[in-house]
Amino acid sequence: MVSKDFILENLEQLPADRWEEVLDFIQFLQQKEALEELEDAEDIADAKAALAEEGFISLTEVKRELGLK
Repeated sequence: MVSKDFILENLEQLPADRWEEVLDFIQFLQQKEALEELEDAEDIADAKAALAEEGFISLTEVKRELGLK
């Protein structure tokens, strides 16, 4: 059975007042995912800005200078 079908089947057996809790949880997960996507985008933007800064030394260069692989 597909997860969606299983969930729908079980929702039909829940009392209506529990549906609100399920909906709240789904909305929480959606908000959490949206926030994580926003934070990821901000992290990428910050990393790009750091790479563009004058004097930035890449990890590859640091390893080479230290004689590491």
